[in-house]
Amino acid sequence: MRATSIVFHPTLTWLLVGCWLVGSTAATAAPSTDDCIVAAEQGGVLFPVDKLHASTRCQIGAVVNGYTTAGLIGPVQTPVTPQLYEYLLDRPPLIAALIERLGLGTYQFTAREMNQFWVNDGDGTQGLLTLVYQDPTHRIYHIDGYHEGQIFPLVRAKAAVFMTILPVTTTEGLPAVQTSLMTYTRLDASLLAGLIRILRPLVGDAVTRKLSRGFEVTNQLSTAIAQDREQVAQQASLVPWLSPTELQTLIGWLYTVPQRAAGPPAVGTPAPSATSPTPAPLPMQASP
Repeated sequence: MRATSIVFHPTLTWLLVGCWLVGSTAATAAPSTDDCIVAAEQGGVLFPVDKLHASTRCQIGAVVNGYTTAGLIGPVQTPVTPQLYEYLLDRPPLIAALIERLGLGTYQFTAREMNQFWVNDGDGTQGLLTLVYQDPTHRIYHIDGYHEGQIFPLVRAKAAVFMTILPVTTTEGLPAVQTSLMTYTRLDASLLAGLIRILRPLVGDAVTRKLSRGFEVTNQLSTAIAQDREQVAQQASLVPWLSPTELQTLIGWLYTVPQRAAGPPAVGTPAPSATSPTPAPLPMQASP
C-alpha cells in the first residue's frame, strides 16, 4: 500500500465538532425505497444519477435524503489545465506525496480497492473515500469514516459529495478549471445529530470546510504547479514509489501548465516528454 501523509490544525471547539461530522461514518440500517431516490439537480447542477448502480444510488440517497448538515463550496478557480487536474484527482496518493515533499502539510491516502482510498487527516478523522461516478465534468463521492476526539470518544457519519469540474479561461487568457462541491453529511449518533441541528448556524461552515479539505489539497498542489512546475517536477523525481514511466507521464502533464509566477529552475529535473501523455481512465459504474 502507498501511504503519504497533509496537516490540519484544529481551531475552535465548533470546528472540532465539524471535524467529527465530516469524517465519520458507520453502518446503518438497510435503506428504504425513498433513500434510493436521488435528485439529479445538486447545487444548481444536473448530475447523471441515473447512471449510478442501484446499490450505490441507495447508498448516496441515504445520506442526501437524511443529511444532518449540507453545504455548497465554490465555484473555485484553479490555475491548471483540465487534463492535469483530472490526472491528479485520479491519483490521491501522488497528491499527498507531492504536498508533503513541497512542505505544504501531511495527509494520508492509502489505496484500497479500485477507486477507493483510506484517508487519514492526522487530526483524528479517518474514513474510506470512494469515487462512485465520474465523467469529464462530474464526480460523485461517498465517504464512510469516523472521528475520535476529546469531548466524544468516537463519532461516526457518512458523507456524499457532488463535484463539478468545468474548463475555464482566466482573465489573463490562461487555461484553468472551475470546481464546485455540493456536500451532505449524515451523523449516525442521533443525540449528536440533534445537537448539530440546533447549532447548525454556527457549525455548518466548519463542517463544510473540513469535508472539502481533502479536495482542496488538489487545488493547493495545482497552484504550486502553476507557480513553479520545475520545483514540483524535482520533488516528484524523489517520490520513491513513482516508476520512471509514471514520473515521465506526470512531468509531461506539468509542462502543459503555463507558469503564473516564474521560479528559479530546479537542478536535476527530468526533461518533459516529447509526446503528450495519455492517463489511463478509471472505469465508471454502469447501471444494472
